Amino acid sequence: MRRLLALTTSLMLLELMFFTVLSPLLPGLKHDLRLSTSQAGVLVAMYAIGCAVGAIPALLIVVRLGVRLTAVLALATFATMSVLFGLAHSYDALLGARLVQGFAGAACWTAAMLWLLDSSPLDRRGELLGVAFGVSEAGAVAGPAAGGVAAAVGRGPTFAAIAGICALLALATTRFAAPAAPTDKRLGLSAALTAPNVRKVMWITLLPAIMLAAISVLAPLQQHRLGAGSGEIATTFGAAAILGIAIQPFYGRWSDRSGPLRPIRFGLLACAPILIAVPWMQTRFGTAALVVLALILIDVLWAPVMVMLSNATAAVGMGQLVVVAVMDLTWPPGNIVGSAGGGGLAELVGEHATYAVMAGLLLAGCAALSGSRAPVSESPVADGLSVSRT
Repeated sequence: MRRLLALTTSLMLLELMFFTVLSPLLPGLKHDLRLSTSQAGVLVAMYAIGCAVGAIPALLIVVRLGVRLTAVLALATFATMSVLFGLAHSYDALLGARLVQGFAGAACWTAAMLWLLDSSPLDRRGELLGVAFGVSEAGAVAGPAAGGVAAAVGRGPTFAAIAGICALLALATTRFAAPAAPTDKRLGLSAALTAPNVRKVMWITLLPAIMLAAISVLAPLQQHRLGAGSGEIATTFGAAAILGIAIQPFYGRWSDRSGPLRPIRFGLLACAPILIAVPWMQTRFGTAALVVLALILIDVLWAPVMVMLSNATAAVGMGQLVVVAVMDLTWPPGNIVGSAGGGGLAELVGEHATYAVMAGLLLAGCAALSGSRAPVSESPVADGLSVSRT
């Protein structure tokens, strides 16, 4: 279990690294390519668009080829697109590379999450998910760090080195025994999506995706205006990720003991006032501190949200394949709305109003949880990848 946990968290880490690598590069790309704030947001969002486009195909590939081969193919695609992204010098080429990276990210994350959920003991699922999400947060450190290196020494050599890491991880993946393929290859999404509790959890799942993506666009640009360089921006996001690595397993255990509802409510309520305060901060270090706090409080939501989603789908007779399917269909749109919508809204009405809207969404999510019952928060989780009905 430890070796498998290390492998799956490495796959999740790599996927998150590709998502966050643009943060330190964004101000330079915006200047060099003469991009508007909206265009910069679209560039960040393009990875999530690729994830959204690839969500269902990734699930179908996993069902047909299994988690191991899917992970290897995703890593090979990551390696190829890394080289292309390092060599691209036009906005359109960067958009294309990010789109395909997002498709590979969907496949990589889907394979890793199914592999982990299928192998986790029920009474430790929250803890193991917390460890996985926590350690994978190193990708939020590695991404900005790699972006900072690329800003300093050039995108070409930096992303060529990343391609080499992808190839080595693909080779390591082939040495693991793959779990048995699901006997029932139907996704069963129609039954899950018509269940009220599942739809409610999907709304909650959107929130951290929207917030993380919006902050990834707005915060670096605000820090840059206040005089922060790419290294300082990378350090801000890296510090949040390092602290998240330490906190996520405890949050997961809290979810195992009390159910996911309380940890999720706490994160939503605590983060809202911090988001309101971010655009009013006019010092570099104060802004960085608030951004770190906001990122931590949002990041720790992932493990209890996954447990809540597993419980909600189990309550309507669904297995883990549907859990990942619902997650794949939820967080990419959230990232797209957060990246492109956050940048566009900030350009239209200003950053103060945009952050206020984000805080309002968190409070609305907390209010939506007020009517949650046991099927969402405390139901036992169905085991295995099989799906019982459509």
